[in-house]
Amino acid sequence: MAAAALNEYFISDATRIQGKIDKIMRVKGRLSPLLKKDVLPDGVGFNFSTVITKRSVGVGGGWVAVATPNGTGNNCVPTPTVVSPARTQINYSASQTVQFSEDICFRDLAAAYDARDQLATDRDNFVANVVDLWDIQDKAQFTYWAGHKIIFNASLTETTNGTTMPATIATSTINQGLLDVLYNRATQDAAGEESAYAKRQGAPILPLILSQEAHRTIIKGDDSIRNDFRWADSGKGDGAVLLQSWGIDREYGGYHHIIDQRMPRWDFVNGAWVERPFYSSAATTIGDAADVSAAYTAAEFEDLYIFSPDVMTRQVPKPATSFGSGSSAKAISFNGEVVWLNIPDKELNPFSDIGFFAARLYAAWKPRKVQYGYVVRFKRCPNVATTDCRPAY
Repeated sequence: MAAAALNEYFISDATRIQGKIDKIMRVKGRLSPLLKKDVLPDGVGFNFSTVITKRSVGVGGGWVAVATPNGTGNNCVPTPTVVSPARTQINYSASQTVQFSEDICFRDLAAAYDARDQLATDRDNFVANVVDLWDIQDKAQFTYWAGHKIIFNASLTETTNGTTMPATIATSTINQGLLDVLYNRATQDAAGEESAYAKRQGAPILPLILSQEAHRTIIKGDDSIRNDFRWADSGKGDGAVLLQSWGIDREYGGYHHIIDQRMPRWDFVNGAWVERPFYSSAATTIGDAADVSAAYTAAEFEDLYIFSPDVMTRQVPKPATSFGSGSSAKAISFNGEVVWLNIPDKELNPFSDIGFFAARLYAAWKPRKVQYGYVVRFKRCPNVATTDCRPAY
């Protein structure tokens, strides 16, 4: 078998290239770092189940008056209220993906301009792609398991403990009025008892993951809220809110605003939701560059999350290095650790000077207290500077 022909992946013309190699950065999502993590144990197969003890209330009995015995009752043996357990069993499974770079020949590197820097930027880009893989899948899993999936329209169409969003269009932009309603629902359901990161005057502050655009829509859509923000930090000098970037995290209305510039965006096409990818490819000098896609920028709808770390746990197995009997394997993490692999082969890589970057990701997302998770899909403001996009109440 002949070795595969390799494409050109490194700039080599050193007669005109000057200075350091710059690289384009990318924005990161915010959900993945907030998830709880655990080890997926060995020896349990590929499909799992978990048991959740639900709230339950007593049946029968009740308060009765204590009276002088007259042969009709027994003060020592009142009728009891019986509290029976309530449990839910949920099934889930593992999934995996791997990511490889293109094959890299050391002879090509030796001829390239500033090869170490080019290779370093390629590795950084590879690592960033691994981060994106986790971000995309973690968000998909949160949406899948969240107990409340709400379309922001006049009737607040909702899927409760289902796995998909309702197939109906959103008609309203996001506003604090809706968030107030959902805050009351969540805290009445005891979400704030465990998942709140902080409390203010005894009231829980729930994590709200949303885009900067949605954050601005909430704040700018109502003058009273704008004034609340304007004066909230009055007297704090350089720390005042209006002197800071809108991208900072803020607390308001019982929520901690966590800005995520990669929140999922959608269009509603022929009665179904179509997600618009964050990046699209565009040809460049070598390879295809990832640019923020026009479809994502123009998408009509967007999601936000009322987040709880108790909704699910990402479980990742530990790599096995041996199962005895002289067996052995290289310990490469399932967490997406980036490694350099150089696999000798008499015909394809006889001198061991062809290698590639690799990462493998393997996890199960264990559902837990799914009722504390909310996904809200709403209509975005038009991307027109002259439009007064005040939210519909």
